[in-house]
Amino acid sequence: MNTSLISSVSEPLPSDAKGGSGWLNFTNLKIEATIFLLIALTFTAVLGQSAITSQQLVLTPRSGQFVTYTYADKESGGASFITANPARPLDFSCSLGKGFQYPYCGYGMLLDLGGTGKGADFHHFKDVTLRFTYHGPGKHLKLVVKNKTPAALRAKVKDGDVSLAAEFDVVEGENEVHLTMDQLVTEQWWVAAHHLTPEEAVFPLDNVIAIALNSGDQPVPSVFDVSVKSVTFKGAFLTTEQWYLIILGVWLVLTGAFLVFRFLSLRRTYEERQRRQAEEARVLADARAAAEDASAAKSQFLANMSHELRTPLNAILGYAQLLDGTPLDGRQRSAVATIRSSGKHLLTMITDILDIAKVEAGKLELLPEAFDIRACVHTVGQMIRLRAEEKGLEFIVSVADDVPATVVADQKRVRQVLINLLGNAIKFTPSGEVRMEVTAVSVDEGTVRLRFDIVDTGIGIAPEHIGRIFRPFEQSGNSIDRSGGTGLGLSITHKIIEMMDGDITVESEPGKGSRFRVEAAFARAVAEAAAPAPAQDYGRYEVLIVDDREANVDLLRAALETRGFRVRTATNGQEAVACFDTAPSDAVLMDMKMPVLDGSEAIRRIRTRATRHVPVIAITANPSPEAEAKALAAGADRLLAKPVDLDTLYQLMADLLETSAAAGDAAPQPPIVVPQGEIYDRLLALAREGNLRAIRKEIPEILALGPQYTAFATRLDALAAAWQSPAVLRLIEQGAEERSAA
Repeated sequence: MNTSLISSVSEPLPSDAKGGSGWLNFTNLKIEATIFLLIALTFTAVLGQSAITSQQLVLTPRSGQFVTYTYADKESGGASFITANPARPLDFSCSLGKGFQYPYCGYGMLLDLGGTGKGADFHHFKDVTLRFTYHGPGKHLKLVVKNKTPAALRAKVKDGDVSLAAEFDVVEGENEVHLTMDQLVTEQWWVAAHHLTPEEAVFPLDNVIAIALNSGDQPVPSVFDVSVKSVTFKGAFLTTEQWYLIILGVWLVLTGAFLVFRFLSLRRTYEERQRRQAEEARVLADARAAAEDASAAKSQFLANMSHELRTPLNAILGYAQLLDGTPLDGRQRSAVATIRSSGKHLLTMITDILDIAKVEAGKLELLPEAFDIRACVHTVGQMIRLRAEEKGLEFIVSVADDVPATVVADQKRVRQVLINLLGNAIKFTPSGEVRMEVTAVSVDEGTVRLRFDIVDTGIGIAPEHIGRIFRPFEQSGNSIDRSGGTGLGLSITHKIIEMMDGDITVESEPGKGSRFRVEAAFARAVAEAAAPAPAQDYGRYEVLIVDDREANVDLLRAALETRGFRVRTATNGQEAVACFDTAPSDAVLMDMKMPVLDGSEAIRRIRTRATRHVPVIAITANPSPEAEAKALAAGADRLLAKPVDLDTLYQLMADLLETSAAAGDAAPQPPIVVPQGEIYDRLLALAREGNLRAIRKEIPEILALGPQYTAFATRLDALAAAWQSPAVLRLIEQGAEERSAA
């Protein structure tokens, strides 16, 4: 190309060259570039017409390019056999019978007519189309292509040729099936039988000696008929010379396109860029608004779904637990056990889905409290042991002597991590053992770093899959192993461990088992021995049950009356306050979501009317740290989540009634008044940091301010001592809001 033409692109044109008829005129340059592009396109089109060579192989009943053969498991002692009509090639009938673990039959076309060992070269083919008529109960057939064993593998593969297969769906009557050659893969049993690596199991189809149709996933016993009309292979290839010519043509086209683009678009570049930036800004703003709306809608939807799903589960699991404590025969007790296990499984799945939604929204929180880590580990072990023994596995739990008894953490989440890891270990261990080992890595005065090892002798995890198992909805193993579950357990486990500032690692070898190791630091706490609760005469206590759902009221009434309690009921908060004004009850079970007057406001009004401390247990179908903080700040003693565990309810009622009886009658509870000024700012900052120890150190200073702050200081100290961080923050913020409103 002329160098003066190139220089004219990068240098500004003189004023006398912008008009006129010189060859440097811009219009002439566009014309020359267009002519150049047309020549290049024409050359490429002519080249392309002769360069691309199509290939096609069509096998029909009358093509005469093959010899047919049949096979079935009857030849190896099975009960399946195949019948072919010699007068009608490619028509066959297969009868699958019992006798083999995987019954089979097939109809093949031998392409190596002379038996020379030289087949057809299929590596240029890209697609295959099968047209046939099918009659039978099955839903699948399999296309099998047999290739001569490559020379590089003949030392390993000595008993036959290589078979590549692709299974496809069929329907009753006429079928036309389109497959790509990439769908043909070496069957895994064959690869495993010959100890081949995944790389060695990839073969070029350059010496195909036979093609066959094989029975796929068919019911047994069954009979199906197939009449093949045609099998068509299509593809294309290029010679080396033609390939280089096409590359040259592409370069010519790209060069011409570049010149045209430069000459025709430089004048519009700036304006287009400005328009695009404005459009992108608008789209981003719309997308952000839509994402915020979608996030808010999803949060509301999950809150509603949690309530709607847990409410019926509350009745199902509650009544099942009640029935389990009544005289039943063996069949009835088995039915009740099935109801409870199925309900708990559904509850676990609901909890996993809600937890992963909290993870995505960044709302999953930890609620630390002091608890017995040894008891927690052994409790989890007892929960898992039955599942292990049902599979015939040896299950071992060991806790080192230097592991302290009491630590501070979120016991629910620690238990959730252990249950998820042990449940996966048992699910993927067909035989052998599962072990849980707890050891102390390091111990000092204030903290202990614990290590939890979950070891199994199961199927193991392939190295390429280890990085995926902590993603949501990802499951390892084959389709049988993946039956059941949501695929969320390990994802939630990984997030919980991250929030605990811990680490989780995986060591695994396919066929030999896995080791999941969790390490995290725990604050140490002094364990307080709990005195055994004395026997109670519950007949002298009256409990007010408040819930707008009749099924929930009936369940709680039945559960409490079984223990001897006297029961009154109300269907909303306003009715509950009226009942309490008429005759105060000894305890209250309050649902948090009700019409007319919700649970929080009803608890506040009851607290202001009570002449003594009345135990109030809040119940919610949407448990969360925020819900617990709101209930405790309103005056509830505890929050229970639906479905309510009746054993937990009984124990909690006993503890609260015992505490209330020990306290005796007292004056009406004074209102909670929050101190203002510097001490309030300090309390608010500590609550937002979650520094509950520092908050408890502020209690003497709050009490010294005057008796009007005693109720606030007492409530704040109790919540901080119980490690109720969200409730502490809610109490401080809400008390300040109420004072401002007044």
